[in-house]
Amino acid sequence: MCAAIHTMEQEGSFMTAHLFRLRWYTVFFLLGLLVLCTCFAGQIQAELQTAVNRCLTVIIPSLYAMMILSQLFLESGAWQALARPLRRFSTALFGLPESYFALFLLSQFAGYPVGASMLCTLTKQGVLSKEDASRLLCVCYGGGPAFLLGLLGTVSCRRTCFLLIFSANLFANLLLCFLLFHRKPISPPVNGNNAIAPFSTQMLTFAVTSAGRTLLKLCGMILCFAALTGIFQAAGLFRCCTALMQQLGVSFPLADLVRSILEISNCVELPLPIPLRIPVLAGLLSFGGVCVLLQICAVTGKTISVGKLVWARGFTGLLSGGICAAVLHFSPIAVSEQVLTTSAAPQTAAHPVFPILMLLCMMLLVFREEQKLQQSPCRKKNAS
Repeated sequence: MCAAIHTMEQEGSFMTAHLFRLRWYTVFFLLGLLVLCTCFAGQIQAELQTAVNRCLTVIIPSLYAMMILSQLFLESGAWQALARPLRRFSTALFGLPESYFALFLLSQFAGYPVGASMLCTLTKQGVLSKEDASRLLCVCYGGGPAFLLGLLGTVSCRRTCFLLIFSANLFANLLLCFLLFHRKPISPPVNGNNAIAPFSTQMLTFAVTSAGRTLLKLCGMILCFAALTGIFQAAGLFRCCTALMQQLGVSFPLADLVRSILEISNCVELPLPIPLRIPVLAGLLSFGGVCVLLQICAVTGKTISVGKLVWARGFTGLLSGGICAAVLHFSPIAVSEQVLTTSAAPQTAAHPVFPILMLLCMMLLVFREEQKLQQSPCRKKNAS
C-alpha cells in the first residue's frame, strides 16, 4: 500500500514538473515572437497590407455569398435532399448513405470549414460516431468553386482552367471516398431529422450573421499567417529557398510555393507557366494549406480526431495535381503564359475597395441587430 502511494506521488510530481516546463516553454515562445514582431515590424507590416488587400478583393467577394447559401442549406435541412437522385449509386459504390453523400457534395461547393462544422454538429448530436466522423472529415473538404474563381482572376481561359481544377479535386475526393468507405461502409444516421424547414427572414438573418462570423475568422487567420510569413521573409527563409533553386539550376519559385503551402490565398501570386501553374494550383487547393488545416482543427476541437486528415489531403493533393498534369499533357490549353502568370494578383488588386468596406460595415450592423434580438425580453421569455 505504501509502495503504491509512493508511486502515485512520484507520478504526480513528474506530471507537475512536466506541466511547469510546458508553461515556461510557452512563455519563452511568446517572448520570442514578441521580439521577432518588434525587430521585423516593417516586413510584417508589408505582408499584412498585401494580405488585407487579398481579403478585400479575393476572399470576401468570392466566399461570402456561397457561405450564406451553405448556411441556408444547413438551417433549412435542404442539404439532405441533394443526393436523393444518387442514393443507390452513392451507397453501392462509395458506401455512403444518402444524407452523408449529400454532406460530401455540399462540402465540395461550400468551402473548407463547412464540412468540418457539419460533421462536428452531427457528432455532438450523437447522429454520427467519432470514428466515422474522422473518416468523413478526410473527404468532406474543399475550397469550393467561388474561392477557385477568385484565385484564377480574369484569365482568358478562366472557364477551362476552373473546370479542369475543380473536376480534378472532385475526382480525387471521390476516389478517396471509394478507398475509405467501399469495403467499410458507414451506417445510416441514427435519429436523424429529415424534415425541411420553410424559408424565413429569421433563417436568412442567422445565415448572414453566421457566414459573416466565419468569414471574418477566416480573414483573421489569413492575416495571422501573413505576419508569420513576414517573419520568415525577414529571417531569410525565402531567400534560402531561392538560393537553393539557383544552385540546382532550376527556375522554380520555391519561396512562393512555400508561402502558398502556409496560406492558400497566396496562390494568386504564383509566377508559373501554364503547364505548371494549373497542376500546382489544383494540388494546393486540394491540400488546403497549413492555415486551413489549423482552422479545421480549431472547428473540430476534441470532438473529431484529425490524425488522418493531413495524410489524406496530401494524397488528394498529389492526385489532383497529377490529373491536371496528365490532361494538360494530352490536351494543352492554348493561352498566353505571360497572361496566366500575371493575371491573378494585379487584376484582383485593381478592384475597388470601397464597396468591400461597405459590405464589412453592413456585416457589423447585422451582428449588432442580431445581438439586440437575442437580448430582447421576448427572446429571453421564450427561452425560459
